[in-house]
Amino acid sequence: LESLISYQSILSEKDMVCHVFHPHIIETEGLDPAELAKANSCEEDESSDSFSLARWCIPMEARQWRKKSSAQESSTAVAAGKSPYILSVVVTYLRSLLSLQILPHKILQCFVFDLCIYFGQEHMLQQLLHYHVLLDSPELVLRLQGLATHCVVDWASQACLDMALRVREFSVVAEMLLFSGQYLDVVPFLVNQKDVSFKLSSLLDCLEKDDKATKDDPELMEHVLAEIRLWKQEADASPPASPGMEGAASPGSSVAVPSPNLSGCEKWLPELGKEAPPVDSTAAEKQTFRA
Repeated sequence: LESLISYQSILSEKDMVCHVFHPHIIETEGLDPAELAKANSCEEDESSDSFSLARWCIPMEARQWRKKSSAQESSTAVAAGKSPYILSVVVTYLRSLLSLQILPHKILQCFVFDLCIYFGQEHMLQQLLHYHVLLDSPELVLRLQGLATHCVVDWASQACLDMALRVREFSVVAEMLLFSGQYLDVVPFLVNQKDVSFKLSSLLDCLEKDDKATKDDPELMEHVLAEIRLWKQEADASPPASPGMEGAASPGSSVAVPSPNLSGCEKWLPELGKEAPPVDSTAAEKQTFRA
């Protein structure tokens, strides 16, 4: 492709973020690239897209690294009802792409999200999400989760739940239910969505450490354990799902129930450690041959 268009100038959203917007923020805000790389844990393969997203992320804690003069200028602009200039430019660029029916690459959308948090423009961020200027993606779900759990922004929890459901990030939904103390809703939600990626040990550990919840309802832990045991019993009794037919049932048959993720739950469910280990089919065949 480069050989065919070598005489032209093409600047993608990735180029704009990596070579224009991000370097400008680094320079004008006095951020340390080494600190950013350390905070973002850029240890992934450089050829992967996730590496690019991590490398150009502005972490939430970067607010604390800002130069005092830059922070004062931004505060003055916000007090005057104006958004920081660089944020206005980036958002205008994002909207121009959407006006041409070009879906912006997620590296640009994530960068806009990070800028809004960095400059304390949570209200603008809420509007961008509400009007779908920023589109649903797993990366934005994780950012919303961090905003809700670390910055405690009121609207972020519901926004995170809604987007996580739309993009089917059910583990994030379960984690947000834990964060809001809705322990009794976690297992029914996972059963309904047939999600087995979420470790139930996280639920039990979080509930055990929540002294207020267990004090208000002394039987809460037993109730949750009963739900988990019932789920496991239904999964053990249900027929195995055919490949490509998960959640579907043929006429006259029952729906297959996936087994819950009980890794690390032996502390609360001691019967798990008493179950017989799986039979080694190779060893059984050898024993039969010798006989």
